[in-house]
Amino acid sequence: MNNDLLISEINELKRDLAFKQEEVQALYMEHKSLNKKIDALQKENHSFKQQIKQLEEEQEELLNYP
Repeated sequence: MNNDLLISEINELKRDLAFKQEEVQALYMEHKSLNKKIDALQKENHSFKQQIKQLEEEQEELLNYP
């Protein structure tokens, strides 16, 4: 009887482990996706900052134009 209990417990632990592995894999994929989004947003932010700087320079030129 004790042996059956151990086997049952081992099988339950194996199921729990498999579930946790799937959970970790899903979290990894979500993390990877979010990192890609962060990278894209940082590039977009940099581009916007460059555009703002260019517009400020153009504005300064227009204000200095006689």
